This record gives sequence, structure tokens and C-alpha cells, in this order.
Amino acid sequence: MNMIEFTQKKGNEFVSKFKSFKMSFFKENKQEKYDKERFYGAYIHDLRRYYEIPQKDLAKALHVSKSTWSKMESGQQNMDYGMFCQCIDYFKKIDSDYDFNEKVSKLSEAEQWINFCLQGFINLSYFDKLNEIKAYLNQEENKHSSAYFLYKIVEAFYNLFNEKGTMKDIENMIETQYFQDDYSLAILYDLWGIIEDSTNPEIIENQIKILHKALAYAQRANHAGLTGLIEYHLIYRYDDLNQPIHALDLIEPCKNHLQKAGAYRRILTVQMADGVLYKKLRIYSKAIAIFHSLSLNKDQVMDNRIKTSLYDNIAWCLFMQEKDEQALEYAMQALSLGSTFPDIYIVLAFSNYRLRQFDLARQYATEFLEKNFEEERAVLIGLFMKLVLAVLDQEPDITSFSYEITSLLPDFRAVELEIPFYSLLTDYYKSKNDFSSALDAQDKLVSYLKFDFNFH
Repeated sequence: MNMIEFTQKKGNEFVSKFKSFKMSFFKENKQEKYDKERFYGAYIHDLRRYYEIPQKDLAKALHVSKSTWSKMESGQQNMDYGMFCQCIDYFKKIDSDYDFNEKVSKLSEAEQWINFCLQGFINLSYFDKLNEIKAYLNQEENKHSSAYFLYKIVEAFYNLFNEKGTMKDIENMIETQYFQDDYSLAILYDLWGIIEDSTNPEIIENQIKILHKALAYAQRANHAGLTGLIEYHLIYRYDDLNQPIHALDLIEPCKNHLQKAGAYRRILTVQMADGVLYKKLRIYSKAIAIFHSLSLNKDQVMDNRIKTSLYDNIAWCLFMQEKDEQALEYAMQALSLGSTFPDIYIVLAFSNYRLRQFDLARQYATEFLEKNFEEERAVLIGLFMKLVLAVLDQEPDITSFSYEITSLLPDFRAVELEIPFYSLLTDYYKSKNDFSSALDAQDKLVSYLKFDFNFH
């Protein structure tokens, strides 16, 4: 974009145009969806930080005290339109490519893009829309405009869809206090609660609180699709926190809201979650029945990702019931479809071990270690695979592997590694005639089954 030199005449023209914009903006938004007076200070705050201009330097250049400037940026005091124009002038002078687009149409355009992203998220149809979203984001005139903060929501969706973005990004948007309507706040709080994954229980608990706020806003906005999406995200977070009962309570209302919104593809993920929760509760027959029911629908299994996830989960349910031959059959099908679920290698290695197919157990343990899984849980699974190889090789000392795995188990309870881990230790120590250590491992397995297994 070309530099527009700000002579006094040009400045007056800009003021005149922007006054017209401002009046139209207020007129078109009778519901006060946004705090327009807050826009000026919040936008300039972000712009100043982008250009790395110290607050005191900008305040000095505009002949404003630092304390007054700080209040305007933080929202304790509103920045008036005249000061905003002086700021725009300042940044145009330091960057010839910078410009601010005052077109009122940018607001409605950005709102349409937010709706576009949300519908893609609700309907799980965003995968093939990423290039369109990126094209919108790449246009500076969309970013530096009256729709700046709406643009930031579109950007947050894009980051989420690409597994990027942080909770802090969303928190900063909320803290501007620019957004006033229930619909926008529901979206922001939902993004805040779902954009990052964590294994830290305190963080997950906070995300659940955030998502409950999002749900309240969505219900007030009377948006069935958004309500169902947030309920699904709560199911996801309760599962992260190993609270399947709380998650199950949300399954039916979630499906009902998504049904009203016509989000049938998303309903599949809810049904999948239903099966996963029963799996977590060790009600394997119920879980397998749900997964089998999903697999029989030809339209649903056309999607390889869904089919792969079904096979991953059925394999695990059968594995936990020690139905190793059947478990391996489904695990192999999942692998052939390109499964990226690292836990499937626990099935492949340990089911073969239990069937005394040691060469295959070795093959899959080695194969896992040669792959580059990015999930945090892959660290624990990798240690288990090293333990499998050490046991197969009858190494004289496996203490280091045992210690490392034991130290990680509390942080990765969702992996459910305890049964194969303690079973493998028991076998190893028995083979070494170390019956004291074998009994200790067996006692830990019994304790897990008795006290932790049903409250995992």
C-alpha cells in the first residue's frame, strides 16, 4: 500500500470521512454489539506494540502525559477520535506501507467471515476452507480497519484450525472489553477454552470454567449450533480431566443442539466421544457396540479419519479385555488406514507379546521408536517400547526404564499404560527368579485395578 502523506488538508479529509464512518457505525449497531469508544485505545495499543514503540515515546510525540496515555490504552479513559487520528498520522509517518481502512463495510464483511469460520467449525467442514480464510487474512486492509478485532477472531479460528494459537491471544482480545454481545463473547470464550491442549489438571479445570462461561453466553444468544459445539468441547475437556461421568451428562443435550443446527458430521464426533467415555469407564461391551454401530453406516465410514478412529478405539477395547487376536486385527486395519494414534502401537507390541509372537512384538516396538510422534504421550509410550525390547532381550537391569515410566504415569493416566506395564514387569522379574520384585509389581497392578481403575 502506498504512503499517504498527511498534510493538514488530508488530515481534515480523513477526519471528515471517519466522522461519517463513526456515525454510520453507531447507527447500524443499535444493539451495541461492540464498545466503539474502546476501539481507539485498544487498537492503538496493539499497533504500538507491533511497531515496538515504547509507551512513553508515543505519549511524548502526541504531547500527552504517560499516565493519561496508559489509561487510554488500558480502557480506564476513552481515547477521543481526534487523538486516534493523530495516532494514525504518526504510524503512517514511520511506515510508508501502513494505512487504516475506514470503510464501514469492513465490519459486516468480517462478521460474515466469523460466521463462515464458526459454521466450518460446527460442521467440521473447515479443512478445505483454509486457503479462503488465509486469503482474507493476508489482506492488510482487512486487518488495519474498523474490523480489526473481528479480524483477530477470524485469525484465531485459522490458528486453531492449524493447531496454533494460544490461550493468551484470546484472553487479550476479551480483556479489550470491545466485544459486548453474547454471540461474540460465546465464540471468544469457546476459543479461549479449546485453543490449547494441556495435561496439567489445573489448566484443564480453568478451561472447563471458561467453557461454561462460553456456554452461558451461547444459550443467551439462542444459537443451537454454537451451544452444541461448546458442549462438545466441554465433553472433550472433562475427558481430558478423566471425569467421564460429567462428560456423559452432556452427550444427549449436545447431540440435540447439533441436531437442531443440522450439524450431522459433528454429531458423529459426539457419538464417537460417547463410545470413548464408555471405554474409559471400562464398559467395553457398550463402547464396542457404539463403535460398531457407527462403522455400519456407509456414509459415515466414507471418511477415513472416522473409520481409523473407530478401529483405533475398538482395538483398544479388545486389547484391555485381553482379546489379543481380535485387537490385532483392528489395530492392523487402523494402521493400514494411516492411524496416527500412538497408543495403537501398545496394542501391536503387547498383544503380540502376550500371544508369544515375540518377533512381531519386537518389530512394532522398534517401528514405534523409529517414528516421530509429536504428542506428549509418545514420550511415555516410547519408554514402554524400550522396556519391551529390554525384556525381550533379557537385559540384566531394567530399573531405569521402570523408574522413568513410573514417574510419568500420574501425568499420563489417559494412556492407560498401567496394565501392560505392571504385567510386563511381573513377567520379567519372574523370568529372573526375582519373586520379591515380581510380587511388588503384581501388587501395584492389583492396587491399580482395585483403587484407580474405575476412577481413571
